[in-house]
Amino acid sequence: MTMKLLSYIAAVLLFLTTAAAWTASSERASISTRRSWLCKSAAAVAATVALQPVLPALAEEEDQVAYNNPNIPAGPEEKSGLVVLRVAEVAQFQEKILRAILNGEIKDVIVTPQQLVFGTQILLRNSNVSGNMKMMIDDEIPRSRQREARIRAANTMNVLQKISSNAAKIEREMSPAEYEEFANLYRLVRVELNGLYELLAEKERDKYYGYFVAVTDYEKKIAEGVYNPDLDGVLKFD
Repeated sequence: MTMKLLSYIAAVLLFLTTAAAWTASSERASISTRRSWLCKSAAAVAATVALQPVLPALAEEEDQVAYNNPNIPAGPEEKSGLVVLRVAEVAQFQEKILRAILNGEIKDVIVTPQQLVFGTQILLRNSNVSGNMKMMIDDEIPRSRQREARIRAANTMNVLQKISSNAAKIEREMSPAEYEEFANLYRLVRVELNGLYELLAEKERDKYYGYFVAVTDYEKKIAEGVYNPDLDGVLKFD
């Protein structure tokens, strides 16, 4: 899987927009706490784009070459357990944003139903979370735990579809009760995915968590503009 320049641009722009809103609206929070929260959120936002970026079709072959920046390395290959952890992180980020707005921690910022619909569609497409959960269950989760794993996978997909379908029915600004509803739905996604991950054998859990830490650090360096291909090398999973 090749990481394209547009995926980084989209991730960074989305992160900066959220960061600006949070910084301008949360003066009561300490600077260190705010920075810590934003650093963690950046990785979560990037996950929606970086798992498997889909670029718009380009008319000419030479145009495609222009987006292959040699200073930006290829992204990590897709790993089922890593995708599960990353999507859980995205769900946690979405839940935090919705609750922060609901609780007045972020002022003058709204999340529209259309954003939830579009965001869910991108997440499902870019992560292929359904296929990755199936692969993880079939190949890596012990047979004695596979029934529970399939239930959790089905619950995850049902909730993600519910987020999209419920949001699509709203044609106005969301009410506080709806913010709460969607925050709770994202929490369910996170709980189900974390539960699915816990069904792996300890060795597999440790492996995927190591991948998760490595790719988060890798993307943080890219987003901050401090990635050095000579010093940092190319991220690979052995």
